[in-house]
Amino acid sequence: MRVIDSDAVHSAMTVGRAAYVLREALLDGLDPAADIPRGGADVPSGGQLLWMPSTSRDHAGVKLLTVGGDPWVQGAYLLFDGPSLAPVALIDGPALTDVRTPAVSFAGVLEIVAARRDPDRPLRVAIVGSGPQAVHHALGAVELFGEGADGEGVDVTFVVRTPRDIDCDVPHTVATELPAGADFIVCATSASEPVLDDGDVADHAVVVAMGAHHPEKRELPGELMRRARVIVEDGHVAETECGDVLLAVEEGHLRRGDWTEFRDVVVKQDLARELAAADAPIVFKTAGMSWEDLAVAVEILART
Repeated sequence: MRVIDSDAVHSAMTVGRAAYVLREALLDGLDPAADIPRGGADVPSGGQLLWMPSTSRDHAGVKLLTVGGDPWVQGAYLLFDGPSLAPVALIDGPALTDVRTPAVSFAGVLEIVAARRDPDRPLRVAIVGSGPQAVHHALGAVELFGEGADGEGVDVTFVVRTPRDIDCDVPHTVATELPAGADFIVCATSASEPVLDDGDVADHAVVVAMGAHHPEKRELPGELMRRARVIVEDGHVAETECGDVLLAVEEGHLRRGDWTEFRDVVVKQDLARELAAADAPIVFKTAGMSWEDLAVAVEILART
């Protein structure tokens, strides 16, 4: 069995590569609705144990993580060969998550962002947050939307409550307010209340909300959900785990089922073009699904 540590994960896989791995899985016919639900349990000493199992024709795997320790997130991904059911790799769990999570964000909106961007100026990327996921979203934005080896054509701004230095390898600025007219906005926070005001989000903006993973927590206001065209990873996940969606429905800002699923945006090119042409913001609400970890883990193994 191979042991693939954090350095090996990041050497083998970038956010951009992982985004295309996920898109290929969907184009090959994968149905997220058939995925195995993830689960979790409180640990008596504090914190949580989380598990995310998934199976495919050729592989099976499960990610096991603990949350609340030091470091805050720890764990591993155990990958099995499908036909023999033998374990074939043990992969650093947080490193896999660092790559997979932003890959989902980009995989669902690649065509929409590309169609909406103004070719005569840099793409204005605003990332609300300053943690590891914020940084990896910045790296992914430059990789996927930048031009040339230096990733020119993308202006990255981290939006934080208190100005601070952020350890990120791409050129960026730090601000306390959302830049006016931001084109691509990522909410990567642990907030339980909205971190954006509806009025600050332009009609042409594409917004990814990936930080809130609880039915009673949200990063986006209901008014924005009412105005936007909404994409979700999976309808069942949206209705059971995503406060951004559930609370907007409860408040009457969004009708149940009035959204598009990730798979459809990737598979149906006409739908992606329709969304890109809409005179409204696009919101992609993600929570993370087990099939995504499995798809990226298989590709990491193939590249190491």
